[in-house]
Amino acid sequence: MASIRKRESGNYQVRYRDRAGREHAQGFKKKAHADRFKHEVEHDLDRGDWVDPKAGQVTLAAWVDEAWQLARPVSQRTGSDRRARMVNHVLPVFGVMPLVRIDRSDVQKWVNSLTERGYAPATVKKVFETLSAPVQIAVNYGLLSQSPCAGIELPPIPRTEMRFLVPDEVVRLSKAITPHFELLVLFAAETGLRVGEIAGLQGGDYQPGTLTINVKRQLLKDTTPPTFGDPKTWAGIRSLTLSPPLAARIQNLGAVGDSPVFTRPDGGLLDVSNFRSRHFYPAVKAAGLGHVRIHDLRHTAVSAWIQAGASIKHVTERAGIASVTVAFDRYGHLYPNEDRQLADRLAHIGLYQ
Repeated sequence: MASIRKRESGNYQVRYRDRAGREHAQGFKKKAHADRFKHEVEHDLDRGDWVDPKAGQVTLAAWVDEAWQLARPVSQRTGSDRRARMVNHVLPVFGVMPLVRIDRSDVQKWVNSLTERGYAPATVKKVFETLSAPVQIAVNYGLLSQSPCAGIELPPIPRTEMRFLVPDEVVRLSKAITPHFELLVLFAAETGLRVGEIAGLQGGDYQPGTLTINVKRQLLKDTTPPTFGDPKTWAGIRSLTLSPPLAARIQNLGAVGDSPVFTRPDGGLLDVSNFRSRHFYPAVKAAGLGHVRIHDLRHTAVSAWIQAGASIKHVTERAGIASVTVAFDRYGHLYPNEDRQLADRLAHIGLYQ
């Protein structure tokens, strides 16, 4: 229970112990304020909702690293992306604020400003979660009584339709892009590798005897210095057989050992963000292809495999997708109506004389 005592100064002091037995005190000039605080403290202690007022004084910048240590472990790539969003978008706004001073209205205005600055809804959601996750951990560990990120309205994320390019469109794109990247476009449209995996390929990954390329790593996005990490999932570590024409062109690049297969025009490691903005999107526009993302070359490759007769299991393995279920949910609609074909065959098994 909490108690109130009047001090010689004429002020009032509320004294109470938390559930761990630690004593706390809070001063007030008016007894009515002390009475109200005493009632709130007792109520919160009874309900298990009490939070030490001093705990939330730590700034977000000081809390983030500890919060991430308390959170579920993430992959190297996820951690890298998360840190980049924290440094670029969250800390400049909220970094110096004590956790208890982060206000819900400020969070909502910040989210709205991201949309106004032109960020896509999916990007806004990821940036918001970069703030909300460590704040929620602060709630879970008793630094805050509630999260200022609760109830924030995010922009709706429109469904992104997959774009499947036909061979002529792939060729047009490869001719419209900076000549140095022509082969990269063709490679992506045949192999379906993610762009980070393409950037992570090294000369030693190509096996000329079997015409295969081994996917072992990816170049993580927006890291300084450039950093390699594991593929997106465990299934991302895989080997793909290349068509003879593509294999010949890869071999002609002459990349050996740990030298990159695909590079910037100056020979350095491929900068994916720069490639996307400076080369890929201008080429898409020049080729008159409308809205096409780099990832659509992956969808294009999978579509070509299915048209060539690849089973869903083969697609799953070749694309480095975590499970057949995920692969079928994503690409099952591309398969022909096998049930109709089965029904036609059943008509001839001898049941109907």
